[in-house]
Amino acid sequence: MKKIFVLSVGRSDYDRYYPILSELNKNNKVNLFLYLSKVHQNRTFGKTIKFVNRKFKIMRKKYKSNNFRKIETRKEIINNFSDDLLFLSQEIKKKKPDLLIVLGDRYEMLIGPVAAAPYNIPVIHFFGGAVTEGAIDELIRHSITKMSHFHFVALEQYKKRLIQLGEEKWRVIKIGMHQLNFLKSLKKIKKESLCKKYNFNFFEPYLLVTYHPVTLELKKLDYQLNSLSKALKKTNLNVIFTYPNADPGYDRIIKFINEEFKNRRKYKIFKNAGSSMYANLIANSKALVGNSSSGIVEAASFKKPAVNIGTRQDGKFMPKNVINTGYNSINILNGIKIALSKRFNKKIKNLLNPYESNISIKKIVSLILNLKKNDKLLRKKFIDKK
Repeated sequence: MKKIFVLSVGRSDYDRYYPILSELNKNNKVNLFLYLSKVHQNRTFGKTIKFVNRKFKIMRKKYKSNNFRKIETRKEIINNFSDDLLFLSQEIKKKKPDLLIVLGDRYEMLIGPVAAAPYNIPVIHFFGGAVTEGAIDELIRHSITKMSHFHFVALEQYKKRLIQLGEEKWRVIKIGMHQLNFLKSLKKIKKESLCKKYNFNFFEPYLLVTYHPVTLELKKLDYQLNSLSKALKKTNLNVIFTYPNADPGYDRIIKFINEEFKNRRKYKIFKNAGSSMYANLIANSKALVGNSSSGIVEAASFKKPAVNIGTRQDGKFMPKNVINTGYNSINILNGIKIALSKRFNKKIKNLLNPYESNISIKKIVSLILNLKKNDKLLRKKFIDKK
């Protein structure tokens, strides 16, 4: 039986992992342990541990509610990182996993390969090769790539990018993103039920908005938020907000949303929607607005326009449903007007999402189980570009 550790550092990676983790967990050749970082227990972000499937064997250090450092300074980022790194290292030493799986580009995800390296634990990295020029994620993702031994990527061009980074071709497999197929398969919730449960009128048109801190532009955050507010209010549409991620500046965004959009009949705020609810939020919306990767990746599977604001997602492959705008409120408003137009919605009516998977989850599980912890896997070679 293969003992596998999986690292989750927040709501976004867990949702994208879930279909594959679920399949791994059902396999009688796998003993799966899910490590949840400190952020999963933080009430600020909706205590996302509540959304984690209890069928998984969960590893976490239990913290008291008052023992969560905010993520507002560089020192606090390092302190939280250190807490998670030390505990994961202890669990690796104790349980001796055969493999460690990590996903994406959150800075906390670095604790996986860092903790695994002294024990020669092979690391599998999901969804490397993308580019996010507007955030420190750009540095993290490629660092994790070079610290990992096997890669599952979303697109062919991301595979080429990993090979350009010196990875051997046999280590990189293009798989698409199974979460998209999973989201589309989730049961649709009747609008009447949503209205009753959340005290919000889901029959009226609304925009689904997520705005994350642009970590290379934090000095401009106030201007960005004010521009977004002006544009949203000029549409006269209802708005549903989801919380930003746990990057520095998140607290300013949360405070701004709560202070600027107080009318709860017109504006609704979700700390964490969970996969099922989030799929319904997208499906019922008129468009996604903000700077989240969800507008780039998930929206196309629901044939929804996505207004992508600013530089955070620069460099990422964007389907034809994405409308890029600057930070100026007029630019954002014009982008929203295009997204709401009949002409644009007709244009994307039959859009196929290039991020959707074309390989079965069982095949991916088979590839993972066939990886052998041997010299070939552990001893990485840098292949120079000819």
